[in-house]
Amino acid sequence: MANFGETLKRERELRKISLREVSEATKIGLKYLEAMEGNRFDQLPGGLFNKGFIRAYAKFIGLDGETLVNVYLYDVAHRPKSVSPRERLVGLIPDDSPLLLPAAPAPIPVRHLPVKLITGVAAALIFLGVGGWLILSRPPGGAAADPPPPVDEPPLQQAGLLRPAPFGTPAVPEPATGEPEAALPLPDPQLPTPASPPAAAKAPPIETDMALFLATSQTTSVTLWCDSVEKVSRDLSAGETIAMSCVDVLLSAGNAGALLLKINGRECLPLGEVGAPLEDFPLNARRAMEICPPEKGAP
Repeated sequence: MANFGETLKRERELRKISLREVSEATKIGLKYLEAMEGNRFDQLPGGLFNKGFIRAYAKFIGLDGETLVNVYLYDVAHRPKSVSPRERLVGLIPDDSPLLLPAAPAPIPVRHLPVKLITGVAAALIFLGVGGWLILSRPPGGAAADPPPPVDEPPLQQAGLLRPAPFGTPAVPEPATGEPEAALPLPDPQLPTPASPPAAAKAPPIETDMALFLATSQTTSVTLWCDSVEKVSRDLSAGETIAMSCVDVLLSAGNAGALLLKINGRECLPLGEVGAPLEDFPLNARRAMEICPPEKGAP
């Protein structure tokens, strides 16, 4: 069964109509038309713009727009979702799940030292140990070590009734003779408490409906879609103005530098350089807050 994109392409080719002819007649960019025929819905603007593009396409080649919109919605609802490898293993019985066996460790080569080398090292260590012990145990100057002279102890220590205090016994601290530390002052209940900082002001809500005012400084072609409905598709002369109220806007022009745009009474930044084309420029309330900043000092 052919999908939505294949149906569009087949009907267009049966009528021998090129994509460029559809683009020039409907003012829809070639990249969007190619995405529609290739079922690449993620490359479309989304929302109401997709349905408006499908209706304009169908009207030009002589098909029922609502039928094609229903086919598009069906394809979007039944579009297969990509499944990760981890999700594909969920629910498998243990016999079906792949088992990953650990890799066998590489054998470690064993190096054997010669027996003669080990015996020689052991004998040298023993010889050095015995020689060092003999040198350290010999008294200096060859004289025998004299016993220490006896120490006269008091009668109580000789009788074992009095022993000196062990090393490291902490001494009893002497009472402090300095002045007592000053106590910290207590807060006076009569003084007023400091006021808490004011709460941050809430950001103003973003308007959803836009009052759009468009003027031209030079003659240029303008295509304007308002809420998926094509409102303007012609050449505007210099000084000509357009005013309307929309929620979603899609704007195209042959000379972006010739457009003078105001939204909700705020002047917007230039949409491009003089002579540069503007193709399918989307506008909504949030984007209008970015490109049409309020004047300094305004609330």
